[in-house]
Amino acid sequence: MCGIFGYVSSGKGECDLRFIETIARDTEKRGPHAFGFAWVDGRNRLRMFKQEGRITSHLGLLKMARDARMLVGHCRFATHGSPSNNLNNHPHPCDGGWMVHNGVIRGYEEINEGHCLHPVTECDSETLALLVEELDGTLVERCAAAAVECATSPLAMLGIWHGPQRVVAARAGNPLHWAEYPEGWYMASNRSAMPECWSLEDRSALSFTIRGGQTTVMQYDIDQVADARV
Repeated sequence: MCGIFGYVSSGKGECDLRFIETIARDTEKRGPHAFGFAWVDGRNRLRMFKQEGRITSHLGLLKMARDARMLVGHCRFATHGSPSNNLNNHPHPCDGGWMVHNGVIRGYEEINEGHCLHPVTECDSETLALLVEELDGTLVERCAAAAVECATSPLAMLGIWHGPQRVVAARAGNPLHWAEYPEGWYMASNRSAMPECWSLEDRSALSFTIRGGQTTVMQYDIDQVADARV
């Protein structure tokens, strides 16, 4: 089972890169086959890196994101698609941003066919990202609706965009935890790397938005949001 992690700045300091490394190291327990991360840097550029292998063998690469305002990361346990083809690894492109996913989307081929989606990878997780692009509604509404439709088995997801700077986290069965520190919020599948954290309530979502140096956090019920979209 894969693992995901993330960070959002509060505007009161820089991300603690050593803490990110600690969380990434712990997340690898859930996925040793590949890793990747996407981030919005200090110049408001959305960037991404991914590759095959263990993240613990390449922790130094996280220094690319040392000025991150927002970040989402992934440690992959490959179930659909070889990690040797880097297209199959996370993050996946998602409506001008990037998305990481923890879980297995059962029936993803039927979802692709039903929505006329056109994946370019063998990874089932790509379906979730493509659904967010395809569905109607606001970004949060589309993330919620995509998560609800793909939750044929447990999942958790993180998406990142930069117009405006935004991270959306959603949980539908699989664990996702978050913690607040002076410099910002950290998120992870495992709570063991974050001694003081909360478990995101099941079937809920968090939206973090940075505008003018201020971060707004909103929490949603994904079923209610998905229903309101129709």
